[in-house]
Amino acid sequence: MQRKITIFSLNLNYGGIEKYLSILSNMLDNDFDIEIITTFKFDTTPSFPFSDKIKIKYLVNENPTDISIKKLLKEKKYFNVLKEILRRKKLNYQALKRNIKEIKNIKTDYIITTRTYHNNLVNKYLKNKNIITISTEHNYHNNDKNYIKKYIKSVTNFNYVIECTSELYEFYKDKIKGPKVLMIPNAIHITNNNKSKINNKQIISVGRLSEEKGYLDLIDIMKYVVKTDKNIKLIICGTGHQKEQIENKIKELSLENNIILKGFLKEEKLYKEYINSSLYVLPSISEAFGLVLLEAMHFGLPVIAFDTASGARNLLKNDVGLLIKDRNKKEFARQIINLLNNQELLKKYQNKSLNEVKKYDTDVIKKEWLKILK
Repeated sequence: MQRKITIFSLNLNYGGIEKYLSILSNMLDNDFDIEIITTFKFDTTPSFPFSDKIKIKYLVNENPTDISIKKLLKEKKYFNVLKEILRRKKLNYQALKRNIKEIKNIKTDYIITTRTYHNNLVNKYLKNKNIITISTEHNYHNNDKNYIKKYIKSVTNFNYVIECTSELYEFYKDKIKGPKVLMIPNAIHITNNNKSKINNKQIISVGRLSEEKGYLDLIDIMKYVVKTDKNIKLIICGTGHQKEQIENKIKELSLENNIILKGFLKEEKLYKEYINSSLYVLPSISEAFGLVLLEAMHFGLPVIAFDTASGARNLLKNDVGLLIKDRNKKEFARQIINLLNNQELLKKYQNKSLNEVKKYDTDVIKKEWLKILK
C-alpha cells in the first residue's frame, strides 16, 4: 500500500503556487497516493493539469472574489457591496471551520502546505503527531518584519520547512527553530521540447496583472523601446485586477500596435507564444522564485529581469540572464533593444538558458524530495 501525501491549497486557479502544485503532484504521483484539499473552488477545473491519479477535494464550492467590490462601489450599488462583504465573511468562516475539521480528522503520512494560512491551522489543530509536516515557502519577505515574524511562528511545530531559493534558505535557516530548514528549488516539467528560433522582434512576459508583478513599469519600458525600434512587439499573457489600468496606460501612450494582452492561456497555447518569441522579460517588483522564468528558459529564451525580484536574482545569477539594477527602466529598454539587434548575443544567452534549466528538471528535483519522503 502506497504512503499518502495530503496537500493543502487555497485554490487551484492560475498562479505560481498553483503551477508548483501541479508539477509537484504529478512528479510524485507514481510513488505516493496524493490528495489535494483545496479551500475554494474558483472554476470547474483547475487551471493547470493534474493526473487522474490525484484526488482533489474542494471544501467550499464558491469563489469568494468573483464579484468585484471595487466595481460595485464605482456603480454606487452600496446595498450590493454590503451583501458581498457578508457573503465573503460567510465563505471565509465556512472555509476556516472545514479546514480545521479536515486537519483534526486527517489520515495521511505527510502533510504539505504552501501558505501561512494553512501553516497556522496545521500548527494549531493537527492531533496526530506521527504525520510528517512540510511547509513550502513561496513568498519573498521583502524585509517585512511583521510577515517574517508571522511566518516563523506559523511553522513552529512542523518537521520540515522547504525554501525554494538559496537566498531564502540563508535568510531563514538560523531564524526558524524546531523544523529542519532545507532548500529544494521548484521543478519544471514540459513535454513540448520545441525551441525558439530567436529570429524575430517579439518579446513576452507571463504573470498575474497585479502590482507586485510590475507591468505598469513594463509599459513605460516599452515606451522607450518603441521610440528606438517600432518593430518590437510585447506579448503579455495573464490576467488580474490591474487589467483595466494596464489597458488604459497602453492607450494613453499609443502603444496598442506594440503591446498585446493575450489574457490567461492554457499550457499549449502559452508554449506557442514562448516559441514564437525571442526574449523573455520579467518586470516583477517581488518574486520568490519565478517558474515562468524556467518555462521561458526551457524554450530557449534569453531573459531580462529587474534584480528587485529575489527569484530572478537567484535564477539569473552568474550571467545566466541580464539583471537590471535599481529598477532602471531606460537601462531595461536599452538592453531589450541591444539583445534583439544582436543575433550573436541572443544566441549566447539562449545557450545559457538551455544549460541552466536542466538543473530544475523533475528527475533532479524529485531525488531531493524523496530524501524527505522516505
